Amino acid sequence: MIETSRLILRPVESTDLPFFKSFLSCPVSTRFLPNEGPYSTKQIASYVRNRVEHWQRGFGSFMIICKSSTEYVGYVGVEESPRPDCFDLRYGVARAHAGQGFAKEAAVACIEYALGREEFEQVFGVAKEDNLASVAILQKIGMTPNDNERLYDADGLLTFAISAARFYELYD
Repeated sequence: MIETSRLILRPVESTDLPFFKSFLSCPVSTRFLPNEGPYSTKQIASYVRNRVEHWQRGFGSFMIICKSSTEYVGYVGVEESPRPDCFDLRYGVARAHAGQGFAKEAAVACIEYALGREEFEQVFGVAKEDNLASVAILQKIGMTPNDNERLYDADGLLTFAISAARFYELYD
């Protein structure tokens, strides 16, 4: 578990399925995700199962919980991308909590956790070109464009990265 001034981050569990059913079935929340639209019930169950199983590697995605209300805010994590040894920041914030700085706060805490592991020298972030909010968050946490890496085989994606050294310059 990780705590920030306003948030609690804890590993995703199978009991988080109701949050993901709501989040991943919403056309607005999913328009910038790989499906580019709502997920099916089967896809949502698989998504949650994959998040839970990823923790067998010692790292993965967290649920973001607001300390003051105990409401689910969203999720954040660093997971291995399809490219071995490339670790990708992932996050989503429920519409009711958007625009309050939760994504940045959770992302910084999650990256700090990930960089505390030996195998992490840098963390990547990927966003669709037209997802201006996500691009802004990646830039606010200190990530810079990285045109040399392509983590996913899809067009219209921007890749950003932050090295451990740069992260600790900004947040130590």
